[in-house]
Amino acid sequence: MKKYILLIVVVTAIFIGCEKQDYLIDGGVHETGVVDMTTYEYLQTNAVFDTLLLLIDKAELKETINGDVTFFPPTDFSIKNYITKKYGDTIAQNAFVEWTMDDIPVQTLRDSLQMYIIPNKVNRDDLTEENQVFQTLLGNQVGVALIPVDDVYAGIVSTWPEYVFLTHIRGAGLDTPGTVPPEEEIDIRNVCQTSGIETNTGVIHVLENSHTMFYFVQTHFPEN
Repeated sequence: MKKYILLIVVVTAIFIGCEKQDYLIDGGVHETGVVDMTTYEYLQTNAVFDTLLLLIDKAELKETINGDVTFFPPTDFSIKNYITKKYGDTIAQNAFVEWTMDDIPVQTLRDSLQMYIIPNKVNRDDLTEENQVFQTLLGNQVGVALIPVDDVYAGIVSTWPEYVFLTHIRGAGLDTPGTVPPEEEIDIRNVCQTSGIETNTGVIHVLENSHTMFYFVQTHFPEN
């Protein structure tokens, strides 16, 4: 019963946070750029990170994200996407198995969140259209690029807005254009809905809401 209560609390918190403020793609750049607070304090100012903060606290990563790092925080929408897919995947394999976020071991949670943290500051001004490859605190590689996007603004503005893109590298390196790697090695690329937030301690680029936390891919589905 305790696990069910925890799951309800987490999911409820996510939905409340989503209703308070639906974070939309805003043109790519934070409206102020520099904020006079730590990275953790900045996340506290926006309800869309309420559940993420709970996970950061559980994983004891507050001091880590407040270090000299670049953080790509997933929003509560991304956490909801993960819960939905993970729960569906679990009960599809065994309908009698209980699963909640509380079942994630602390070390696993800590490791998984570190895939969103890059040592040192990576500012928008440091980026180009060509992916730069960085190693995260978890040890996996990601590509980061600043790419002009014309799909929404074509014919309206003369200069296309530029968005920060984070690429989760799943193979030995970045996918080579014109080649088709095995499905399990295809890179996953996400746009940052807000980027270039410089805190007193580091840099934040916020991932789009459609991202699924931990890049989880559901492979089992309940029968109808």
